Amino acid sequence: MLALKDRNDVYTASGEVLATIVRKLLTLPQKPLYQPKDISGVTAGVLKSFDKRAYLRYVADHPSQQN
Repeated sequence: MLALKDRNDVYTASGEVLATIVRKLLTLPQKPLYQPKDISGVTAGVLKSFDKRAYLRYVADHPSQQN
């Protein structure tokens, strides 16, 4: 994940974030058909609670997340 590239533990952090994103996606009622906005929304939410810098970078790179 590019949003986490500045962390010292980038590989461990990426794995943990990815596992959390997948777990949250699987709880959505529309599974297994996800819209891109669903995926980017869940990803932004997970990053926001995990790493503020990574969240801000992700939002900057994804115009759909900018309000």
